[in-house]
Amino acid sequence: MSDSPKPTTVDSLRKALEELGLDSRGHKPELKKRLRKATKQNVNKNESLEPVKVELPETKQDIKTKLPLYDYYLFFDVEATCEVNGGFEFPNEIIEFPVVLVDANTFKIVDEYRSYVKPTINPTLTKFCLELTGIDQATVDNSPCFIDVLDDFQEFLGKWSLFQKKSAVFVTDGPFDIRDFITKQCKHSNLKKRPAYFSTPWINIRKLFREFYNYPVNKNIGAMLEALDMKFEGREHSGLDDSRNLVAIGRKMWEDGCVFKTNIKWKAPHKNIRKR
Repeated sequence: MSDSPKPTTVDSLRKALEELGLDSRGHKPELKKRLRKATKQNVNKNESLEPVKVELPETKQDIKTKLPLYDYYLFFDVEATCEVNGGFEFPNEIIEFPVVLVDANTFKIVDEYRSYVKPTINPTLTKFCLELTGIDQATVDNSPCFIDVLDDFQEFLGKWSLFQKKSAVFVTDGPFDIRDFITKQCKHSNLKKRPAYFSTPWINIRKLFREFYNYPVNKNIGAMLEALDMKFEGREHSGLDDSRNLVAIGRKMWEDGCVFKTNIKWKAPHKNIRKR
């Protein structure tokens, strides 16, 4: 066997297979496996493969051709009750529960889910919360409780067979939505056990963005959009609009070759919760 560089790009793998008279169709993992098998067979027969010239290492575009790790992404950004300088000790309750469902193979939005939620610990929204979220008092007063929202959301998950026949992962703007707000809300609602889909690892897009583009610190939604020369669409601190803008950020990262994989696990809430 020659000591020439091994094929690493999709094009070089296909070229090597074509020179051997083998099928060059398929994704990169299939091509590598096919070439490796053919190479092993030829070595066993004391035959040599003609060296394949490789000019470039694997690029972001090659990474993009890899199959995604999940079937769907659930972009998730809740809004919760709050007050000025409330800190972690404030008993935040979820008042907007939005999800934007994205096909991982195309990064296109295929469905959305949104429900407002009636708070019970502090049922009257503060002036600060009203102005920040744009959610009015009448909306939450006439909304279902969190338990009923979860029941309804489970039907949404079942509609797409998520976490069943189809794999899925949540994508959030930082760790706060699942680590802190879901944890608090489950406690307020006297749930003895968190829903299983909120107990699995998920993707913190702030962290993924920082590592992929080599920034020194994490950025919030506005700063990530600015870095990508994009503008926020909709109303800031609307949970659904925030989630849609996270999708726009994620789509650009995907187009640039980013691989979306989990980078955070649920654990006990941090004492200094801070989202904004």
